[in-house]
Amino acid sequence: MVELDSQELVGAASLWGIDTHNRSAHLGISVLPDFRGRGFSSDIVRVLCEYGFSVRGLQRLQVETMADNAPMIAAAKRAGFTSEGTLRRSAWVYGAFVDQVILGLLAHEWTP
Repeated sequence: MVELDSQELVGAASLWGIDTHNRSAHLGISVLPDFRGRGFSSDIVRVLCEYGFSVRGLQRLQVETMADNAPMIAAAKRAGFTSEGTLRRSAWVYGAFVDQVILGLLAHEWTP
């Protein structure tokens, strides 16, 4: 993705693990440090939801993120995602196990 005014690379975003049978996918974004805190995450999440639900016809989108990743959790919740649970000590990060939060959004819950 590219910041429109400067044409600089902001980060990366994708729907991954697309399951065509169950019509679901995982949503992932990574915003470079210089662009954090400027509202890009919320916009990116909304664009991926639009693509997943309107273009791909998916039924469910899911976000998995570290429990301490407040910006990602907030961006997902602003787009309508609901916290569905915590996977305790499920990810090995920098030499320690950390919790992951799972958030989900269903097609009928999404407001474009």
